[in-house]
Amino acid sequence: MLTDIIHRPNQVETLTLSAQGLRNQYLSLKNLTQPYFKNLIALRQLDLAGNNIRILDANTFVEVTQLNCLNLSHNEIRELPESLFAYQRELFILDLSHNLLTYLRPHLFDHTPWLWQLKLGGNHLHDTTNLMVNLKPLHYLHRLDVSQNHLQTNWSSETSVNTTPRLLTHFRYNMSSALAESLNYITKLQPENYEGSKINSTVINLSGNRFREINLDWLVAANITCPFEINLEHNWIKHIFALQKTDDCTPKIKLTGNPIVCDCKSASTYSENFHSLFNGLQCVQTSTKVVKDLAQLQRNELCAWEPVLCPSKCNCYTQFEFLHINCKGAQHIEQLPRPEQVGLKSTVLDISNNNFIVLPLNTTFGYANVSQLNASHNKITSINLSQLPTNLTVLDLRNNHLKTLSNEFLRTYINESTKLKYLYLSENHWICDCSTQQLVYTIRTHRTRIPDADQLVCANLLNDTLLIDNVSELCPTPLNVEYYQYLNTTVISVALIIIIILCIIALFYKYKLEVEVWLYSHNILRFCIRECELDKHKTFDAFISYAHQDADFVNHTLLPQLEQCEPPFRVCTHERNWLAGAYIPEQIIESVEQSRRTIIVLSQHFIESDWARMEFRTAHQCSLVEGRARIIMIKYGEITKSDLLDRELRAYLDMNTYLDWQDVRFWDKLRYAMPHKVGRERNSDMLRINGRMYVMGQVEMNRLREEIV
Repeated sequence: MLTDIIHRPNQVETLTLSAQGLRNQYLSLKNLTQPYFKNLIALRQLDLAGNNIRILDANTFVEVTQLNCLNLSHNEIRELPESLFAYQRELFILDLSHNLLTYLRPHLFDHTPWLWQLKLGGNHLHDTTNLMVNLKPLHYLHRLDVSQNHLQTNWSSETSVNTTPRLLTHFRYNMSSALAESLNYITKLQPENYEGSKINSTVINLSGNRFREINLDWLVAANITCPFEINLEHNWIKHIFALQKTDDCTPKIKLTGNPIVCDCKSASTYSENFHSLFNGLQCVQTSTKVVKDLAQLQRNELCAWEPVLCPSKCNCYTQFEFLHINCKGAQHIEQLPRPEQVGLKSTVLDISNNNFIVLPLNTTFGYANVSQLNASHNKITSINLSQLPTNLTVLDLRNNHLKTLSNEFLRTYINESTKLKYLYLSENHWICDCSTQQLVYTIRTHRTRIPDADQLVCANLLNDTLLIDNVSELCPTPLNVEYYQYLNTTVISVALIIIIILCIIALFYKYKLEVEVWLYSHNILRFCIRECELDKHKTFDAFISYAHQDADFVNHTLLPQLEQCEPPFRVCTHERNWLAGAYIPEQIIESVEQSRRTIIVLSQHFIESDWARMEFRTAHQCSLVEGRARIIMIKYGEITKSDLLDRELRAYLDMNTYLDWQDVRFWDKLRYAMPHKVGRERNSDMLRINGRMYVMGQVEMNRLREEIV
């Protein structure tokens, strides 16, 4: 183990492991596991570069929680476990360059919020979206190297980081004292990386990949502010796109070594804002194959958009498969360039943030080819079919002065249209009345094609949206009002009655035992709770099983209350109803079978009595066979040695309730548990065994006296 050969491992701050310097050149650290770094709790910098490492265990770096710099470059790592850096919250620099990585597990960097520099160059990464999703938690990332990979998808605003990074100029003020000390430690350790103001600059290296087109708008979407440096050298970039303005500073973007094509697609980028980017950049003209300096070309040399084709206040350019036309400050449009003029099939027209009151007629030259129309933030009051292109797939009408939409428009462009994919209608002054019913139906039916349907608010109804509007209430009549008032009253009344009945039923079932005990003890509705006549052939109402030490309680307390109540119960006990000298087990069985209930007087003496436990087992078995509750358990006195309980009796006590002699309602509950009877019946002291009838007590004495006489 590594810590076994290091003196005082808990004080080591910098550690470099290299198998290349060993005498045997074939040695390598192919697998790294947690025990390698046990007790290295103070480790700040760990260098594992060039060790032919192939596999990293998920718990490899669990012990080194103070790590600031980690170098895993020049190995053979193909995959990183998702929780590999779960304990490295103070990690600032991570070098994973020159490995065999093709994919990054999701949430890989969720627990490294302070990561400032990440090196992934020289791997086999190819999915730009996967990379950007993993970078989202890294709000302080200002050094990113993904050069010499296989990235080729468009690095656009759609795949950029949608969180707002924080500048490192505020880095020191937001961190704890321990993290500030760690940053100072790294600054001293590698001063060449932190000279002057470089600590708050952003450097992104994308060179040596396979990008064919680059949209520089992702710099704005990712909130990458100056100073920054983007290296796009030695890719396959032919076209560069940029519409959004960057900061006033001069960005540094390296584009040499790319086959830049100077045509209409580059015209949108060629402006004063990006002019300095192209100094020294060579482009290849598609017609003459002549290499020229892009900065020396005039705009009309890139793309000969004549005013007759592109309106004077519009910006026309091609991107991917669309002809884009952006008109800012235009009052009206007389004609537009047609997409087939530049080898395309459809047009994206953006006339947002203007003062259009009505849209152009679809007879306007070039307007019929528009497939996506953004007319948001204007003053449009109405829409009719003569103003819309027939091949429209996206229509944005947000933030205008619309109050309603005609049924003809709803039917043609939504209900019957198979081309329209998205319609945006929010932030308008919708009036909810009788004329809005068709609009409400349409929105509910096609809400998947109206992404902002939840935001459509009625201007004449406070806090009411078109989705939740009751269509019949938009146009009420006196008859409808009266009908709905009556219906509401009826529904509320019926609901209240049902709720009250359910509450009564719930309370009855919850306190059913208490209610029935009270009714039975007060002789109220006793016929409703009378036990069925399944046991009418049985001789006794109850057989009392008890230890002989508890005979005084049974004979002087329990028996009088049961036999002298109204109606009286017939009770069998072994002292009074058994025949002396008869086979005891047989008498136990007969006593249980000829009694409707078996009362167990559970005491410490009962637990210690073998015969008493046998009586319980017999009664329990009989109850199980018949599938009915036959046993009444009475707890009498304290049970001090519960460990003497046998398994069957303990299981019964765990699963069933019992009566406590100390309960104030003991007699009411006991009588309720006894068989329910009506009327007075003759008491009997006879117990039948094998067809013979034995009499005990006073009955037996009278019979013997008669025989003697």
